[in-house]
Amino acid sequence: MNVAKMQQPEGATPGVAGSRTAGATPCVARFSMLNPLWLPKPRPLWLLLLVWLAPFAAGFGVAPLPSLAAVDLEHSLFSEDLKQYVENDLVHYKKWKLHTERLEKYLKSLSDISQDEYEKLSIQDKEALWINAYNAFTVKVVLDHYPINGSEPYYPKNSFRQIPDAWEEYFFVVAGRRVSLYDIEHDIGRRLHDPRIHFAVVCAAKGCAKINKEAYVGKTLDAALEAQTDRFILNPQNVDFDHKQKVVRVSKLFSWFPLDFLNAVGFKTVPYPPPKDDEVVLRYIVSRSPREVRERFQSDEDYRAYKVVYKEYDWSLNDAD
Repeated sequence: MNVAKMQQPEGATPGVAGSRTAGATPCVARFSMLNPLWLPKPRPLWLLLLVWLAPFAAGFGVAPLPSLAAVDLEHSLFSEDLKQYVENDLVHYKKWKLHTERLEKYLKSLSDISQDEYEKLSIQDKEALWINAYNAFTVKVVLDHYPINGSEPYYPKNSFRQIPDAWEEYFFVVAGRRVSLYDIEHDIGRRLHDPRIHFAVVCAAKGCAKINKEAYVGKTLDAALEAQTDRFILNPQNVDFDHKQKVVRVSKLFSWFPLDFLNAVGFKTVPYPPPKDDEVVLRYIVSRSPREVRERFQSDEDYRAYKVVYKEYDWSLNDAD
């Protein structure tokens, strides 16, 4: 990655979303304002006296320093946008581009989360946070370039992949951490060891997971991920068994992350010799399939009798307009 070549797209908010520079983030300036001790030494005597008298200020009607806003575990701002602009699993980017204020406010709220606040979140709340962050940041990148009309011959003209280095060189801030979409998906999301996350993060393509009309919330995350996983696997466009020919045609998404499904199919550690990628994928799909499908796979020989074929991935934009 060549930092010197990075440029910030027109309309992007520095340090919040869409930034392709390593500039300062809103969190940096924020801490300097909230903490009077965050100043160069030596500190003036009057400032030390002011800090010493701070506990007594309330009794004399002096307003206390502003406190950090609580983390919105409901992700309400993002949910409001999703309800307004998502229809039939597609996104009204044209309409959303005209009204990005709420999305910008939500992205700012993610950058405002302190490291201390983040560490206090539950595992479920952290996972929901990163899924929503990925999906919101993806929408932001699309809106910054919409309408997309690229010239890369290998992908549709309106594809997210027509945006150069969209996953690697657009940076956002979450809880004081500067991340790209690649960082969220691979360095953070996959380390949560929950393969269902692949059916929740939305890469703005028709071939990927469908976007919901509401944000993910920690307290209902398990049920939501179960529903999303079933929704993906039970869709014939993503998984199609041909029992007569003993072939299963599946989304190419499975071919990119086979090792992520190892634990879910009973491999607590990678055995030696390791199972083939196709075997892991097939075992995971079967474990999530209807009963009549599961009953056909009672032995290792049953699995080995089937051939896994990966379908061509649809990279066209999940655009409703």
